[in-house]
Amino acid sequence: MAFELPDVPSTILDSVESPSVLVFEDRVRQNIKEMIRVAGGVERLRPHCKTHKMTAVIQLLLDAGIVRHKAATVAEAEMLATAGVKDVALAYNPVGPNIPRVVALVQKFPETDFSVTADHPGPLTRLARAAADAGVSVGVLMDINVGQNRTGISPDSNEAVELYSLIGSSDGVTCVGFHVYDGHQHQSSAAERTEAVMKEWPRVLALREKCESSGNPVQELV
Repeated sequence: MAFELPDVPSTILDSVESPSVLVFEDRVRQNIKEMIRVAGGVERLRPHCKTHKMTAVIQLLLDAGIVRHKAATVAEAEMLATAGVKDVALAYNPVGPNIPRVVALVQKFPETDFSVTADHPGPLTRLARAAADAGVSVGVLMDINVGQNRTGISPDSNEAVELYSLIGSSDGVTCVGFHVYDGHQHQSSAAERTEAVMKEWPRVLALREKCESSGNPVQELV
């Protein structure tokens, strides 16, 4: 699809320094509308703010009824909460100095539900201890590796069930669900991409059944 620059009065363009970022609000609104249509409803969406990093865009998404959002960094998560988002998923396994930063974020925004990812018991245990000591609870999405081989735990492993059980039994953290990022699937054909994703889906559903049979609810698949 060819991109054509919208008509902008020369008086405005003459006042814009170069390089600059120009955001055409009507196009953003149209993209949001199309995104909702493709997904089948706002409840199926959790847009990632790393694609824009702008509170103005966050507000457009909220205005459209999209209330669940995603972030890659603690700073992005704080930006979302400051903008009024009440459900923020941090797609990051907090380690080292980011553990107290996450705990402080949860304390600062008590009306926002924060969740983070985890794929190893070590950092998870340290996060749980820090949150419990601070008197707060952090939601956790177990990070599942479905083929990208960057982060996550294999859905076929006993370790996955054990890790989710650890989340459920630890003070300071709560089971939220699974984070299942399939960013390695980027076929140009939507049908081919859907087929590739669905091949991995039974493994995720089987893991959910195992975890829930152990008494730990899997509320979300992100």
